[in-house]
This record gives sequence, structure tokens and C-alpha cells, in this order.
Amino acid sequence: MISRRECKFAIMIALAAILLQQIPYALGYAFARAGTEYQGLLVNVEDFSYHAIMLQGFDGAWQYHIQFTSEEHAPAFIYGFYLALGHLARGLGISVIAMWHAARIASAFALFLATFAFIAQFIRDERARRVAYLLALFGAGFDWILFPWESLNIVGAAPIDFRMPEAHLFYSALTYPHYSIAIVLILGVFWFAQSALNENRIGFAMAAGICNLALVIVYPFLIYLTASVLGVYWFALCVRAQKIQWRAAYLLFSAFIFSLPLLLYYAFVLQTNSVLKIWNAQATTLSPNPLHYFFAYGAMIAMGIASLRATQGSEAIPVKLGDCLVAKIAPRNDGLLLWIWVLVVGILLYAPLNAQRRFVEGVQIPLAILATIGLFEIILPRLERARAFAARATRPRYSRAGLRRLLLAAFVSIISLANVAILARLTYLTVVEQPDAFFRARDEIAAVDWLRANASRAEIVLAAYWTGSFIPARAGTRVFVGQRYETVDFEKKMETAQKFFDAASDDAWRRALLAQNRIALIFQGPRERALGAFDFARADYLERAYANDTVIIYKVK
Repeated sequence: MISRRECKFAIMIALAAILLQQIPYALGYAFARAGTEYQGLLVNVEDFSYHAIMLQGFDGAWQYHIQFTSEEHAPAFIYGFYLALGHLARGLGISVIAMWHAARIASAFALFLATFAFIAQFIRDERARRVAYLLALFGAGFDWILFPWESLNIVGAAPIDFRMPEAHLFYSALTYPHYSIAIVLILGVFWFAQSALNENRIGFAMAAGICNLALVIVYPFLIYLTASVLGVYWFALCVRAQKIQWRAAYLLFSAFIFSLPLLLYYAFVLQTNSVLKIWNAQATTLSPNPLHYFFAYGAMIAMGIASLRATQGSEAIPVKLGDCLVAKIAPRNDGLLLWIWVLVVGILLYAPLNAQRRFVEGVQIPLAILATIGLFEIILPRLERARAFAARATRPRYSRAGLRRLLLAAFVSIISLANVAILARLTYLTVVEQPDAFFRARDEIAAVDWLRANASRAEIVLAAYWTGSFIPARAGTRVFVGQRYETVDFEKKMETAQKFFDAASDDAWRRALLAQNRIALIFQGPRERALGAFDFARADYLERAYANDTVIIYKVK
């Protein structure tokens, strides 16, 4: 049972973590240099695409149309979570960016409390629950040890402690709301599915099914994770019982009924919509060298292995979730589900799927639980029997309990170092570095706002890549090139855009390019001038539509 005191602890830690996470954002807004505005992102400028999706929802759409490519295609119901956030922003009368931050904070709070409740399902001791909670929220790994010997590579995501927000809970909650919500839903699937098996109730299976349906809307490919974990879990239960568990199979299959129609819809769309098919093929996030995962998760895995001895033969642990959350779980086979989750993630990370590294979402939670069980049941008792510990405990002003607290605090602090470094690094980025892609010039913003007011959503704008990544997110207008995954033939279009602004390029070629791609507007700002010195004012096929001190927008005649 979770006491009121534990609830208060969980809430206070969650609020403290969320407050820490707002530091780089708040300082970015407060210290933006004169003539610039912070746009509310900390990593990956390509993720303005989420703002673009929300803007389409804000404009009333329930189907997403890729605005980062010039090819014609039908919209489809994908990214439903961000479309819904856009609708909510319009209903609340707030901006897309304000809704982004509100969703990020709210989803982080939900994630942290759900994590504590999930931990309480497996750990009896209140102190151990607190340690597991801190490990899950703040723990990271030691992949950063490799940093001096390996170049930072955004594609290879090395070191993953710094480059993969999905690798650890704190970094996930710091950056993207869909990461946090997806993990909450994964916990819900496993929580309700195990409850369905333990209590033989179809209602829990239906609840797991609702979580799976929501997961498919928020983060579709993570259904591979929940299906694989529960499938292997069912097989393990059959092996343990030495017979086929038909009732369990029925209950677990029921947990996926609601999501099947939407999965079939996605499969149909990705096969019949050529642009979305290309987008899906280009959206590749492969896993780095396994050594990086070893250093990132090795410490917790090693402690978890110690927990195997502690969890063997574990009995049902009745947990009442108090006044904070509403559920009553009586789990069995506790360590089995957790270990299966970890092992399945290890397989999916190198499965022949485009989204390999995304499957680490949430794995910090079972690892934190297993590591804490190993720490309290095996490691700490052995340390306390050591001569050095006993000798220190007998000294004045020392005690066994005090030394134990010191060891626990030191361990949590050390394993959290990567997240401290991340927070410091991102704060430095927003206060000192202020990269151009995240801190947009006011002239550029004014020009994009003009597009929002005067250009139709179907018109296509040709601009440099870093400008094109921003226009759909703020204006909703289509661009020729603007997103690594969502622009068809991305590399070729990058070269084409650069060639277009080069003064040495043939003007007849420019005319043909504009006609073939139905380009209606040319955006010329500092980034475009850096690509070439072509004087568009001399082009008789263009007319000036908008101008300010640093930006000119031309309309194709």
C-alpha cells in the first residue's frame, strides 16, 4: 500500500524534477539576444515538425499532410496525438508553442507518478521504493565515459546518454511530450495485462487494450514492444505451468483487439500513399554499437542480475495505491515480467526495423526496479558485513543506518551524473550559444508570419533548409525542402535548393525547377544569401511580395 507520505514524496520529487527541467527553457526565453526569439526546442531542429503537426490540428485538421515536401499526396490520420494537441490549443485559445510546453510538463508529471505507482507494484519496502523511484527518474548511465575516444555523431547517437533522449526517463521528459505519454501507456498495458492474468478478469484486459490503442495513436511502432513482451511473458507462463495457458492467451489477445483496426489502417496507408511510404522508409533511427548500451545500462543490469536471487519464489505483493491513484494490483511472477521486458528490448534494438533505438523507451523503469531489489537484498547486506563498513560504523557520530544512507545517496548521485551534464549543457546552449536554428531572427519571424497571413497552405515555398524547417511550423505553408525524414529525396533536394540560390546556376534551369515543382514563393533571407548571390530582383519571372530589413519574399509570376 502506498501511504500518504509516499504520495507526497513522489509528488514533491516529480515537481522538483519538472522544475529543474524548465531551467534551460526559461533561460532561453529570458536571455534571447536582441532581435531574436527563442522557439522552445532544446534538441533536433527537425522536431519543428511536431509544431507543424500541431499547427494543422490548430487549423482544424484531423489528418496530417506533410508540409515539408513538394510532392502531392493525400493526408492521413497519423500523428493523432499532436493533431489533438493542436485542437486543444485552439480550444483553449493559446499558441501552439504554449500548448507544446504545457503538454510536455503535464506528460512529465503523469510519467513520474505512473513510474512510482508501477514501482510500488513490485517493491514492498518504502525506502527501497524511494531509491528505485530516484534511479528511474534521475539515473542514466556511463556511456559518456567513451566520449573522449569517440566523435559525437548525431546519426550514431554516441554517447547515447547525451544524444538519445529516449534512453533515460529524465531526458525523455525534458524534451518531448509523446515520449512521456508513450511510457505511461506502456506501463498501463503491462499493469492492466498482468492484473487481467492475476485476477482472471476481462475488464483489465480491455483496459490494457485501451492503453494499446492510445499507444498506437501516440507512438505506433511501440506496439511491437508491448506485443513482444506480453507474447514472451505468456510463453514463459506456459513453460512454468507445463501446459498451454488458453485463458491467459485469450486475455492477452483481448488487450490488442482495439488497436488492430488502426494498425491495419496504418499498414494500408503506408502501402498506398507513395509519399508517406517514402517518409516511413526515410525515418530510420538505427541502434549504435552495442557497446554504448552496455555502458549506458550495464551498472543497473549487473545489479539486476543480483536481484535474480532475491526475486526467485516471490509471492504476491498486495499494493493499494492510496489516494493518489486508483487501482488495486496483486501481482505474481514479478521479476519475470520485468526481465522479459529488458530482454525483449535487447532483441528489438537490433531487429530489422527502422525504429530500432526507440524501443529503449521506458526500459529504465524495470532496470531501476531490478537494480534496487539487487541493491537492497544482496549488495547492501554484503557491504554491511564487510570489515571496513563495520569498523566505520563503530566510530563516533557514525552508524550503520547513516552509512547505508550515505552509500545510497552516493550511488544515486553518481549514476545521475549524465543527466546533470545534460541539464548543464542545454542550459549553456540556451544562455550562451543560442544556435541560429533555435533562436530565430525577428525579421525572419515577421516574414514567416506574413506567409501565415497571406499564403495558402497549399502554396510551396523555396528556401534554404534551416528556413524550410521553420516555415511549416509557424506559417503552415508547404516548403520544397525542410525535414530530413519528411522531405522526399531529401539529399537531392538539399543540393537543388543550394544550386537555386547560386548565382552561377542557369536561369532557364531555375524557371524549369519552379514550374516542375509548382513553387509559388521564394524566401530570401540571410541563410539563402549565404548559399549564393543571385539577384532575384532582376528575374522577370518573380515579383516582390514582402520585404523587411533582412528578408524578401518573391512571388512566382
